[in-house]
Amino acid sequence: MKKKLFSVIVALALSLCLLVGAAAAESAAAADLEALYPLMDLVCAAGYDPAQGTFMVVPDSEGVLEISFVDSLIRLAQERGVLEVTEATMKDPSAQTALLQRIFAAQLPKTETVVAAEPSTQYIGFKPVTVGATGEESVIRVLGEMYMASKPLLSLSEQEFADVLWLDRAVFTFRADPEAYGGFRLMGFSSGMELSVEEEMQAYSESIVVEYVNTNLGFMLLYPAVFTDDMLIEDANGVSAALPDGSVSFFARRDANSESSTLTDYVSAVAEKLPDADVDINQELCYGAVSSIADGYAVYDVYVVTGQYVYHAQLKYRTDLMSEYSMYNAYLLNSFGVDELAAG
Repeated sequence: MKKKLFSVIVALALSLCLLVGAAAAESAAAADLEALYPLMDLVCAAGYDPAQGTFMVVPDSEGVLEISFVDSLIRLAQERGVLEVTEATMKDPSAQTALLQRIFAAQLPKTETVVAAEPSTQYIGFKPVTVGATGEESVIRVLGEMYMASKPLLSLSEQEFADVLWLDRAVFTFRADPEAYGGFRLMGFSSGMELSVEEEMQAYSESIVVEYVNTNLGFMLLYPAVFTDDMLIEDANGVSAALPDGSVSFFARRDANSESSTLTDYVSAVAEKLPDADVDINQELCYGAVSSIADGYAVYDVYVVTGQYVYHAQLKYRTDLMSEYSMYNAYLLNSFGVDELAAG
């Protein structure tokens, strides 16, 4: 059966706009949060273990940064041309320490000469989604999504968005500090799977996606909370919704498998009609996904084909909104669940 990740599914963003909590608004105004974007990208990239698919936790002032994380961060900063890290910085442990002291609340290991490596072929970054107060004075949390792509998200072409891999949710904790880098000191970083932030991440997910269950048709999924209840249209085959300006829409439906098609046959036939379509068929998880671009819209379709029915979910959005909505492709793929498969 297809795996359903409803409690820990990637929480998908609606826009790049940061929704600043009232208690944190004054602090956020005192420093430009955009200055922290390259730093957040670096922290995600430096802490990523590709072999395990996990991220290193950055502790608060009671913890110590791991030297492997520090070396990776300095190396990537020089490679990406950020944080004013130069080749000279890589060879100067004292300069590294001075920089790190401006960024992190955590204690530092003994820094060392950092050796350059082959440039990374993939860019790991962070997409901020919400900013909220923590209840502690001058402390804010930035929640969002980590991704892997060929380059930074906002630099991608329409076609390159098809290859973006959304990795996990993450949360950064910052304290306003005029002496710190960008006006905020990093108090901690955790990925969405960490138990220490599980409750926050659950609330985060529930605030931006909504679960839809159709017991009569036997399927379920999560859809973006931008679609309010009054936008939903249900009929005998499923559910659909669209924004008033037509910029974004989705539907999920069940139709008869009148041709007794297999998953591969059905998805392949769909893709043949679409120029330059990207196709992903997973027999083990019983789904097929097709992404395409036409007439100014990006379209992402997910299919589940059984002996009796074809289950089809689609997300469609204007290509100029791809940086905001492409992550919903992963949401749609992971959340589209069919009762027939669960029963089998």
